[in-house]
Parts: sequence; structure tokens; C-alpha cells
Amino acid sequence: MLLNSKYLNEKKISDLIHDDYQYAKVLNSFGIDFYKHYDENLIDLCDSKGISSGKVLGYRNSLHESNLLANEYLKSSPVNLVIEFLKDNHNYFIKNKLPYLQNLINNLNENKYETNFSKDLKFIFPIFFEDFVEHIYEEENDFFNYIYELFNASQGRINPSSLLVMMKKHSIKKILDDHINEDSEMAGIRGITRNYSYKNIKDLHLKVIFQELKEFDEELTVHSYIENDILFPKAFELEKKASKILENIAFHN
Repeated sequence: MLLNSKYLNEKKISDLIHDDYQYAKVLNSFGIDFYKHYDENLIDLCDSKGISSGKVLGYRNSLHESNLLANEYLKSSPVNLVIEFLKDNHNYFIKNKLPYLQNLINNLNENKYETNFSKDLKFIFPIFFEDFVEHIYEEENDFFNYIYELFNASQGRINPSSLLVMMKKHSIKKILDDHINEDSEMAGIRGITRNYSYKNIKDLHLKVIFQELKEFDEELTVHSYIENDILFPKAFELEKKASKILENIAFHN
């Protein structure tokens, strides 16, 4: 919930973020680490950094404006646009969301109340980050390229020998089965954070991390829905169409 901007400028940073953790992300986008300025109020902090507090508040408001295409629109879109949408998501995860989380975790102090959480996150998150990026690049370079090949064939842009090789290597049904049966990439982090429960967490910095991790997990859930329930059905139909095209080519040869 957005806070009344009438009172925001005079709020201490610690109170501002306690009431709305998204301000941590907003300040970060302006090059400000919130955890270094707990006792300053927003307007004084912005003045010291040469930033308009109005821009900070405006950016926070813009986070409520969804830039995501509606699922219904994606359902009626050609498969190449769905893939480009998913690749944009990947880019956001790799270049924005995950580096921000990594920075928060790297700078987390190990206080006596939450030492285990701090150590565990500092150990597991870099491993998760590396595995996630590897998974994304593998998906784009292998699976997405296969779907593009199927899409091109449906549009009459076909290299029969290349398509045949790819169809022998891949199966949309098998890829979908593997994808659905995969454990969530966030399962390990969800476990050590006890499902991102910050009810008894005292450290504000750690609370922000838990809330950002929960938000990321929810974003991945939406992302997976688009892959499993929108992209895969379209790809499956394209694969059936491509099989018929190859059969017709073989028949006429």
C-alpha cells in the first residue's frame, strides 16, 4: 500500500522502509544503500545526494503500474512474441532483480539474533544465482531456438534437414513433463527462510531481503505459468504442424 506522500519527506529511512519495503529498491535505483542511512529523513538524504525527493516518490508510484502483458493477450499472441516476453523477463531477472538481491545479501551484517540466516543466505544465494543463469541460457539457446525453428516452418521458412535433426533431438511433451516435474529453483531458499516468514525477524535489512525473495518467488510462479500454460501448448501445436510438413515433403520426394 502506498503511503501518503504528505508525510513521506519527514520520515526517517528506517520508518519509511519498515512501512513499505519497496522504498529500499527505489533508493537503490538512485544509488543509495538504505541500510547506511536509517536515521536520516528522506528529504535530507535526497538533498545530500543531489536528488529530488519528488523523483524518488514518483518512481515508487510507478512500481504499481504493471508493465506485464495480460495473460489473455499472450494467449492470443503468436509464439514468437510469447518467447520475446519471456526473454525480457529473463533479462530483468538476471540484470536487475538478482544483482539487487545479491547486493543486499552481501552487505547483510551478521548480528547475534539472525546469524544463521545471514550465513546461510550468503552461502546459498551465489550458488542459486549461478545455477539460475545457467538454466536461463540453456533454455534460451536450446529450447527457445527449437520453438523458433518450428514457428519458422509454420510460416514457410523451412530447412527440412535442420528441422528433422532438431525434432529427433527434442520433444515438446518431454520438455513439458521435465519442466513441470522440476522442483522450484527457490525451494532451497524457501526452506532456509521458512517460507520468507519475517514475523520474528528483528533486523530491517534482513526483513527487506525476505520480502524481496518472496516477491521474486511470486514472479517466478507467474513466469512458469506463462511457460507451462501458454508457451508449451502453442509449441506443441507447432510441433504437430511441423511433423505434417516434413511428412508432406518426404511424400513428394
